[in-house]
Amino acid sequence: MLVAAVDTATLTLSCALVDVVAGAPPKVRCERTEHLGADKGSKAGRREAPAPGVAARSTHSARLPQALVDLLTAEGLEIPQLEGYAVGLGPGSFTGLRIGLATWKGLAYANRRPIAGASSLAAMALAAAGDAEQGALLVPLLDARKGEVYAGFYRTREGGIVELADDAALHPRALAERVAELAAGGERPFAFGQGLAAYAADLAAVPRLETAIAAPPAAAVAALVGDQLASASYDAQALFALEPRYVRASEAELKFPKGLGPGAER
Repeated sequence: MLVAAVDTATLTLSCALVDVVAGAPPKVRCERTEHLGADKGSKAGRREAPAPGVAARSTHSARLPQALVDLLTAEGLEIPQLEGYAVGLGPGSFTGLRIGLATWKGLAYANRRPIAGASSLAAMALAAAGDAEQGALLVPLLDARKGEVYAGFYRTREGGIVELADDAALHPRALAERVAELAAGGERPFAFGQGLAAYAADLAAVPRLETAIAAPPAAAVAALVGDQLASASYDAQALFALEPRYVRASEAELKFPKGLGPGAER
Protein backbone atom coordinates (compact mmCIF):
# COMPACT_ATOMS: atom_id res chain seq x y z
CA MET A 1 0.00 0.00 0.00
CA LEU A 2 1.34 3.42 -0.98
CA VAL A 3 0.82 5.82 1.94
CA ALA A 4 1.23 9.60 2.05
CA ALA A 5 2.38 10.67 5.51
CA VAL A 6 2.61 14.13 7.05
CA ASP A 7 3.40 15.80 10.36
CA THR A 8 2.76 19.49 11.04
CA ALA A 9 3.00 19.50 14.84
CA THR A 10 5.92 21.94 14.82
CA LEU A 11 7.39 24.64 12.58
CA THR A 12 8.92 21.74 10.66
CA LEU A 13 6.80 20.29 7.86
CA SER A 14 7.59 16.62 7.24
CA CYS A 15 6.04 14.79 4.31
CA ALA A 16 6.81 11.32 2.93
CA LEU A 17 5.67 8.61 0.54
CA VAL A 18 5.93 5.20 2.16
CA ASP A 19 5.13 1.66 1.02
CA VAL A 20 3.57 -0.32 3.87
CA VAL A 21 2.79 -4.02 4.08
CA ALA A 22 1.25 -5.61 7.17
CA GLY A 23 3.88 -7.32 9.28
CA ALA A 24 6.84 -5.94 7.31
CA PRO A 25 9.07 -2.88 7.78
CA PRO A 26 7.84 0.14 5.80
CA LYS A 27 9.85 1.31 2.79
CA VAL A 28 10.33 5.05 2.32
CA ARG A 29 10.20 6.07 -1.33
CA CYS A 30 10.97 9.74 -0.79
CA GLU A 31 10.49 12.39 1.88
CA ARG A 32 10.91 16.10 2.46
CA THR A 33 11.51 18.20 5.53
CA GLU A 34 10.87 21.93 5.35
CA HIS A 35 11.56 24.35 8.18
CA LEU A 36 9.30 27.38 8.05
CA GLY A 37 11.33 30.44 7.23
CA ALA A 38 14.03 28.44 5.41
CA ASP A 39 14.90 29.10 1.80
CA LYS A 40 14.33 25.57 0.59
CA GLY A 41 13.53 22.02 1.67
CA SER A 42 16.34 20.42 3.65
CA LYS A 43 17.54 16.92 2.96
CA ALA A 44 16.80 14.21 5.50
CA GLY A 45 19.18 11.45 4.47
CA ARG A 46 17.10 9.83 1.71
CA ARG A 47 16.38 10.84 -1.87
CA GLU A 48 13.92 13.71 -1.93
CA ALA A 49 11.88 15.45 -4.55
CA PRO A 50 13.52 18.56 -6.02
CA ALA A 51 12.56 21.33 -3.63
CA PRO A 52 11.43 24.59 -5.20
CA GLY A 53 12.13 27.81 -3.31
CA VAL A 54 10.02 28.24 -0.19
CA ALA A 55 8.86 31.71 0.77
CA ALA A 56 10.74 33.25 3.69
CA ARG A 57 7.53 33.42 5.74
CA SER A 58 6.00 30.20 4.49
CA THR A 59 3.30 28.40 6.50
CA HIS A 60 1.94 24.87 6.55
CA SER A 61 -1.22 26.09 4.86
CA ALA A 62 0.88 27.61 2.07
CA ARG A 63 2.95 24.45 1.57
CA LEU A 64 0.20 21.82 1.69
CA PRO A 65 -0.80 19.97 -0.38
CA GLN A 66 1.90 21.21 -2.81
CA ALA A 67 4.66 19.49 -0.83
CA LEU A 68 2.85 16.19 -1.39
CA VAL A 69 2.34 16.93 -5.09
CA ASP A 70 6.08 17.62 -5.44
CA LEU A 71 6.92 14.22 -3.96
CA LEU A 72 4.41 12.47 -6.21
CA THR A 73 5.75 14.27 -9.27
CA ALA A 74 9.28 13.15 -8.43
CA GLU A 75 8.00 9.55 -8.38
CA GLY A 76 5.88 9.91 -11.53
CA LEU A 77 2.68 9.48 -9.53
CA GLU A 78 -0.57 11.35 -8.97
CA ILE A 79 -2.83 11.78 -5.94
CA PRO A 80 -5.44 9.16 -7.04
CA GLN A 81 -2.69 6.53 -6.92
CA LEU A 82 -2.25 6.98 -3.18
CA GLU A 83 -3.84 4.13 -1.23
CA GLY A 84 -3.78 5.52 2.31
CA TYR A 85 -2.96 8.52 4.47
CA ALA A 86 -1.01 8.78 7.75
CA VAL A 87 -0.97 11.95 9.85
CA GLY A 88 0.76 13.09 13.02
CA LEU A 89 -1.85 14.04 15.63
CA GLY A 90 0.38 16.01 17.99
CA PRO A 91 0.70 17.30 20.57
CA GLY A 92 2.07 20.46 19.04
CA SER A 93 0.99 23.71 17.42
CA PHE A 94 -2.81 23.88 17.49
CA THR A 95 -2.92 25.67 14.12
CA GLY A 96 -0.32 23.43 12.52
CA LEU A 97 -2.10 20.26 13.62
CA ARG A 98 -5.44 21.49 12.29
CA ILE A 99 -3.92 22.36 8.93
CA GLY A 100 -2.18 19.02 8.49
CA LEU A 101 -5.14 16.95 9.63
CA ALA A 102 -7.70 18.94 7.62
CA THR A 103 -5.61 18.64 4.45
CA TRP A 104 -5.09 14.89 4.81
CA LYS A 105 -8.71 14.25 5.79
CA GLY A 106 -9.87 16.24 2.77
CA LEU A 107 -7.67 14.20 0.43
CA ALA A 108 -8.72 10.91 2.03
CA TYR A 109 -12.40 11.88 1.81
CA ALA A 110 -12.21 13.06 -1.81
CA ASN A 111 -10.40 9.91 -2.94
CA ARG A 112 -12.18 7.45 -0.60
CA ARG A 113 -8.97 6.23 1.04
CA PRO A 114 -8.34 5.03 4.62
CA ILE A 115 -6.61 7.40 7.02
CA ALA A 116 -4.97 6.85 10.41
CA GLY A 117 -3.11 9.03 12.88
CA ALA A 118 -0.45 8.59 15.56
CA SER A 119 1.22 10.62 18.28
CA SER A 120 3.87 12.98 16.92
CA LEU A 121 5.97 12.30 20.02
CA ALA A 122 5.70 8.54 19.38
CA ALA A 123 6.97 9.17 15.85
CA MET A 124 10.00 10.94 17.30
CA ALA A 125 10.63 8.06 19.68
CA LEU A 126 10.35 5.44 16.95
CA ALA A 127 12.68 7.38 14.67
CA ALA A 128 15.26 7.73 17.47
CA ALA A 129 14.96 4.14 18.77
CA GLY A 130 17.88 3.00 16.66
CA ASP A 131 20.13 5.50 18.43
CA ALA A 132 19.27 4.15 21.90
CA GLU A 133 20.14 0.97 23.74
CA GLN A 134 17.60 -1.81 24.16
CA GLY A 135 15.19 -1.12 27.00
CA ALA A 136 16.04 2.59 27.27
CA LEU A 137 13.30 5.04 28.17
CA LEU A 138 13.02 7.66 25.44
CA VAL A 139 11.62 11.07 26.36
CA PRO A 140 10.92 13.06 23.16
CA LEU A 141 10.34 16.75 23.88
CA LEU A 142 8.75 19.56 21.89
CA ASP A 143 8.46 23.22 22.83
CA ALA A 144 4.87 23.73 23.99
CA ARG A 145 5.38 27.48 24.53
CA LYS A 146 4.00 29.18 27.63
CA GLY A 147 6.89 27.82 29.66
CA GLU A 148 6.10 24.14 29.03
CA VAL A 149 7.28 21.18 27.03
CA TYR A 150 5.28 18.42 25.40
CA ALA A 151 6.78 15.16 26.64
CA GLY A 152 6.36 11.51 25.74
CA PHE A 153 7.60 8.41 27.54
CA TYR A 154 8.44 5.39 25.39
CA ARG A 155 10.58 2.29 26.00
CA THR A 156 12.63 0.82 23.18
CA ARG A 157 11.83 -2.82 22.48
CA GLU A 158 13.07 -5.00 19.61
CA GLY A 159 13.56 -2.09 17.24
CA GLY A 160 10.21 -0.56 18.13
CA ILE A 161 8.71 1.34 21.05
CA VAL A 162 6.17 0.80 23.81
CA GLU A 163 4.25 3.71 25.31
CA LEU A 164 4.69 3.89 29.10
CA ALA A 165 2.61 7.00 29.87
CA ASP A 166 0.31 9.43 28.11
CA ASP A 167 1.87 12.38 26.32
CA ALA A 168 1.78 15.42 28.59
CA ALA A 169 2.45 19.16 28.80
CA LEU A 170 4.83 19.84 31.70
CA HIS A 171 6.89 22.68 33.11
CA PRO A 172 10.56 21.91 32.34
CA ARG A 173 11.46 21.67 36.03
CA ALA A 174 8.56 19.25 36.61
CA LEU A 175 9.78 17.21 33.68
CA ALA A 176 13.32 17.17 35.09
CA GLU A 177 11.99 15.97 38.45
CA ARG A 178 9.96 13.23 36.77
CA VAL A 179 12.98 12.04 34.81
CA ALA A 180 15.06 11.99 38.01
CA GLU A 181 12.40 9.90 39.73
CA LEU A 182 12.35 7.45 36.83
CA ALA A 183 16.14 7.13 36.96
CA ALA A 184 16.04 6.58 40.73
CA GLY A 185 13.53 3.78 40.11
CA GLY A 186 15.93 1.94 37.82
CA GLU A 187 14.90 3.36 34.44
CA ARG A 188 17.40 4.63 31.85
CA PRO A 189 15.72 7.81 30.58
CA PHE A 190 17.13 9.86 27.68
CA ALA A 191 15.56 13.09 26.44
CA PHE A 192 15.86 14.63 22.99
CA GLY A 193 14.04 16.97 20.61
CA GLN A 194 13.36 20.65 20.07
CA GLY A 195 11.95 21.07 23.58
CA LEU A 196 15.27 20.09 25.09
CA ALA A 197 17.04 22.96 23.36
CA ALA A 198 14.24 25.43 24.13
CA TYR A 199 14.64 24.94 27.90
CA ALA A 200 18.30 23.97 28.10
CA ALA A 201 18.92 25.61 31.50
CA ASP A 202 16.02 23.92 33.30
CA LEU A 203 16.81 20.58 31.67
CA ALA A 204 20.58 20.68 32.04
CA ALA A 205 20.62 17.69 34.40
CA VAL A 206 18.41 15.51 32.19
CA PRO A 207 20.33 12.74 30.34
CA ARG A 208 20.40 13.39 26.60
CA LEU A 209 20.16 11.01 23.69
CA GLU A 210 22.67 11.54 20.90
CA THR A 211 20.35 11.60 17.88
CA ALA A 212 19.57 13.79 14.90
CA ILE A 213 15.82 13.53 15.57
CA ALA A 214 14.53 16.92 16.74
CA ALA A 215 11.01 17.01 15.25
CA PRO A 216 8.43 14.35 14.25
CA PRO A 217 9.30 12.60 10.93
CA ALA A 218 6.37 11.74 8.67
CA ALA A 219 7.94 8.41 7.70
CA ALA A 220 7.84 7.33 11.35
CA VAL A 221 4.16 8.32 11.54
CA ALA A 222 3.51 5.99 8.59
CA ALA A 223 5.46 3.21 10.31
CA LEU A 224 3.34 3.54 13.46
CA VAL A 225 0.04 3.12 11.58
CA GLY A 226 1.28 0.93 8.71
CA ASP A 227 -0.30 -2.32 9.91
CA GLN A 228 -3.58 -0.53 10.62
CA LEU A 229 -3.74 1.04 7.18
CA ALA A 230 -2.60 -2.08 5.31
CA SER A 231 -5.73 -3.93 6.39
CA ALA A 232 -8.12 -0.95 6.29
CA SER A 233 -10.62 0.30 3.76
CA TYR A 234 -12.25 3.70 3.47
CA ASP A 235 -14.34 4.44 6.56
CA ALA A 236 -16.12 7.80 6.63
CA GLN A 237 -17.03 7.48 10.30
CA ALA A 238 -13.42 6.83 11.31
CA LEU A 239 -12.25 9.70 9.11
CA PHE A 240 -14.58 12.26 10.70
CA ALA A 241 -13.76 10.98 14.19
CA LEU A 242 -10.01 11.53 13.77
CA GLU A 243 -8.94 14.52 15.87
CA PRO A 244 -5.67 16.14 17.01
CA ARG A 245 -4.25 15.30 20.42
CA TYR A 246 -3.83 18.74 21.91
CA VAL A 247 -2.97 17.43 25.43
CA ARG A 248 -3.81 20.79 27.00
CA ALA A 249 -6.72 23.21 26.60
CA SER A 250 -6.54 25.96 24.00
CA GLU A 251 -6.45 29.65 24.92
CA ALA A 252 -10.08 30.00 23.84
CA GLU A 253 -11.14 27.07 26.05
CA LEU A 254 -9.34 28.61 29.02
CA LYS A 255 -10.89 32.04 28.50
CA PHE A 256 -14.37 30.80 27.61
CA PRO A 257 -14.87 27.39 29.33
CA LYS A 258 -18.65 27.64 28.82
CA GLY A 259 -18.31 28.67 25.19
CA LEU A 260 -19.82 31.68 23.44
CA GLY A 261 -23.25 32.48 22.14
CA PRO A 262 -26.77 32.45 23.61
CA GLY A 263 -26.89 30.90 27.07
CA ALA A 264 -23.13 30.74 27.53
CA GLU A 265 -21.74 31.79 30.88
CA ARG A 266 -19.00 34.42 30.96
